[in-house]
Amino acid sequence: MSKIKVGIIGVGSCAKSLVEGVQYYNENPEDKVGLMYPDIGGYGTKDIEFVMGFDIDVRKVNKPLAEALRAAPNCSMNHVNTIHTNGDSNSSCVKSKAMVYSAPELDGIAPHMHDYPDEVTFVNGAIPAESFDRTVELIKYHDVDVLINYLPVGSEDATKYWIDVAIKAGVNFVNCIPTLISTDDAMETEQRFIDAGLTIVGSDMRSAWGASRMSEVLQGAMLDSGLQVTQHIQMNMAAGSTQGQENIRTGRTANTDFLNMAKQDRLHSKHVSKENVLKGQNIVRDESTAGMTLFAGPSLTVQQKPGGDYIPSDNKIANFDIVAYGFGGARYEMSARLSVQDSPNSGGVVVSAIRFCRVANEMGIVGYLRGPSAWTQKSPPVQLKTDVAKAECDALADRKYTEMTEVQTIDARPKAKDLPHTFQAGKTDYEN
Repeated sequence: MSKIKVGIIGVGSCAKSLVEGVQYYNENPEDKVGLMYPDIGGYGTKDIEFVMGFDIDVRKVNKPLAEALRAAPNCSMNHVNTIHTNGDSNSSCVKSKAMVYSAPELDGIAPHMHDYPDEVTFVNGAIPAESFDRTVELIKYHDVDVLINYLPVGSEDATKYWIDVAIKAGVNFVNCIPTLISTDDAMETEQRFIDAGLTIVGSDMRSAWGASRMSEVLQGAMLDSGLQVTQHIQMNMAAGSTQGQENIRTGRTANTDFLNMAKQDRLHSKHVSKENVLKGQNIVRDESTAGMTLFAGPSLTVQQKPGGDYIPSDNKIANFDIVAYGFGGARYEMSARLSVQDSPNSGGVVVSAIRFCRVANEMGIVGYLRGPSAWTQKSPPVQLKTDVAKAECDALADRKYTEMTEVQTIDARPKAKDLPHTFQAGKTDYEN
């Protein structure tokens, strides 16, 4: 089987963890810890090759991908000592001539990001962006199979631009950010991918074991136990490592994701997406959310202020407070805390999504991959119970069709309007 060639939009910390993680597993094939699926349809990490990237930062554009991945402001942990290219190591996952090309900024940089020091924010220079047609040509030239969207939260126009690029270039698409292409205008977007014979996974990457995964599991387990959940509050904050305790207290330790979300006008889609996780387990069980307090707040507990001695850190803290009622009206209260390295948490999911796209493509499946989207994303086109989503992924990993996928083959000539969609409101419970 040929390599799965991947292009990355946004060569940030998440991209760094994904690429380095793939190389780590290639160099340590006996280590399966952290991989949800060591094998998907015959493809392992050794079959993934990163062939190009796109970015706006002058420290990354026109640089080799292996070099750009370690440029500021990236701050995720190092999984390997050196990022090898194919010319240096048989275990490498980066094509030796892989470069980072200049992308259009559009709405990819929030205005307030210019107020932070260069070492923790994006630096856009005078390097002209590649034109739309030139970008399509480059993607075709590098024979890309899957495009990964790792743009900052709030990049609504930019994401739609890259969807147009992907369709024109004929490549599959994984939307890791909460531009809700899988819920807003879902059928129109899906039909375009169907007509192009392509697959898409989206939207908003759900980490391997992050706040959303934990909320989903807790919510689902309580409902399945017959409890009535009346309150589920999830709060997220940038925390920093234990080595930066003096900075943790001032809230001045963060990665670009948290700095980007310091302004509420950048957060709308993220709020909607994270609350979709809380509501989703009710929706698939036909349980009403009326009267419930459901709230998921990214970066709301941290007062981020421009300037000062910011220390880049990839550590995230999530706090959970849940209230439920059970047998005979008995009250349950639960509080939990989760501390994670944010970017590797992403890599552990996206490494599966890439391979699901390729296998589905080879099986003639087109449109949204509903099982993988429900398993790996916060706002999939259709919400599924956790076990159902996992079963769909298991089947695809074994190259088996299910009732859900057999109607999405090219031979079945699917119409998006006839496929299942869970339409969710484009606003949170706290918006008028």
